[in-house]
Amino acid sequence: MAYGADMCEGEKNMRCVWSLTTLARRISNDPFAAAPCRLVTPRPKYHMPLQRQISFSKHLKAELKEQSEKADERDRLARIRAEDAARNKIIHLKVRPSEVKAAKTALSKHVASFERAASIKKSKESFFGVIDAFISRDRSRRGHMEFLKTAMVYMEEFGVEKDVEAYNRLLDIFPRGRYDNRTLFDAIWAKKHPQAELALEILTQMEDYWLLPNEDTYDILFEIFGHASQPLQKCRRLIYWYHKLEEMFPNPYPKKLPESDTEISKLALTRMTKDEQIIVVYKDNTNNESQEYLVGAQTKAQKKLLERYNSPKPLYVEGPFFIWVRRLQRYFFTLRTDAEWDKENEEGNIVAICMSHANASEDVLRMWITQLQRDNPTLANISIIFNLSQTPQ
Repeated sequence: MAYGADMCEGEKNMRCVWSLTTLARRISNDPFAAAPCRLVTPRPKYHMPLQRQISFSKHLKAELKEQSEKADERDRLARIRAEDAARNKIIHLKVRPSEVKAAKTALSKHVASFERAASIKKSKESFFGVIDAFISRDRSRRGHMEFLKTAMVYMEEFGVEKDVEAYNRLLDIFPRGRYDNRTLFDAIWAKKHPQAELALEILTQMEDYWLLPNEDTYDILFEIFGHASQPLQKCRRLIYWYHKLEEMFPNPYPKKLPESDTEISKLALTRMTKDEQIIVVYKDNTNNESQEYLVGAQTKAQKKLLERYNSPKPLYVEGPFFIWVRRLQRYFFTLRTDAEWDKENEEGNIVAICMSHANASEDVLRMWITQLQRDNPTLANISIIFNLSQTPQ
């Protein structure tokens, strides 16, 4: 009995100690306070076999080596692109030939040939001489794209930017038998050749200068790029629309426009109406250093309309408006009647027109009205309002 009593007493003491320990852990916010007390035996660490460790290290080394090679390849390609960009900087930025001399890093290897020819004589023959030298130096036409881009920059300096023969000589530099369509699939899904895009740039420059491709241009493009190519299609469209637009105007512009602002204004005023009109030069800047010019025009129908104007409503001088003369922009002003006077035309009728600068002063336009009063006496009894805008319309 004594031994059994001692066991019960010892068990009670153990339970008491366990309860006190549990309470202490709960008070200290121990997350394992309520967990039963278990003996945790540490797990043995996993040891990878030696053979597998060796193979794993070899795989890791191969992967690191491959990543290093890829990084070296990227650096090499970036260095090559940077060198190409520096070599062709004159072409992409379209730097003027005079600015090329100051930027030695942007020089193309063909710039020296054009500069040497320009120092001797800037003419059509000199430009063609550089082309002939390039063709004779390398029959395979290596580097022809760089040469063509450089030649396009120097066309204006040699004075051949408006010569169709010069563009034909440039197109003739492309090598044969490489870019033409050989199958039906090549014609349907055309391959993107940088040479074809460069040929389109040459044709676009011809279009900017309003040059008509001739039979030689067509034959060269057909021989190089084929029947269904984009350069040949653009050549066809240029020829079609060139003749189409020429037939649309009864008074076509001459092939070479005059340099005088007065003469250009006469051409523009002639094109602005189909009726016969009287053109008067009020202020000419052809033979003097003055920049001011004033050219007016009025038809017989407009004069009769002004004679019948018996309304107390004023006339309006409005503008400037602009019109294109080829690639030149010219500005004109109108003398318009009040809209209430003419019920058929809701905006009023134009009874006279003049051409001058876009920022022509009111004094210049008053001089125009004063000169109009000589041929139209009724203007002296009509009030005129100047409705001028700040920007051309």
